[in-house]
Amino acid sequence: MRLTASGPRIIEVNARIGGDLIGKLVRLATGLDLPRIAADIACGQIPDLTPTAHATAAIKMLYPPATGILSAQDLAIVPGPKYPWLHQVTWLRDVGERVVLPPTGKLDTGRVGFLIVTADSPEAARDWISSLANGLTLSVTP
Repeated sequence: MRLTASGPRIIEVNARIGGDLIGKLVRLATGLDLPRIAADIACGQIPDLTPTAHATAAIKMLYPPATGILSAQDLAIVPGPKYPWLHQVTWLRDVGERVVLPPTGKLDTGRVGFLIVTADSPEAARDWISSLANGLTLSVTP
C-alpha cells in the first residue's frame, strides 16, 4: 500500500500462506491444514474446509528484559499430560548467547523462544499465557 496525493492505493497483493507459526495456530484452532488446502487449490482440487477442532490457539513470543548475554532461561512447567493446553515450548537461543533488542537489533535477534497454548476461548488462552509468563525466568547480563 502506498499513500498518494489522492489517498492510499494498493500497489501489490502477495497471495501466500501466512508465515511464521500461523499455519500451526490455525491447525490447532480449527484442524485445517493450510499447506494442504493451498496444495489442493494449486492442483485444481476443491479443498476440504470442514473444521475438525473448535478451539483458540495463542502464541507468546519470548524476549529478554534487555540486550546482553542470555544468562538464564527457564519455564516452571513443560508440555505433557499434566498440562494438555500447553502445546509447545521452544527455546531459540541458548544460555551464553548474545541477544540484541531493537533499536540496535531486530525482533528476531532478540527473540529467545515462544510458547503455544490452546483453550476454549480467547480469554482462557490469555489466562494460560499470563500464568506461563509468571513462571518464566529470562535474564541477561550486560
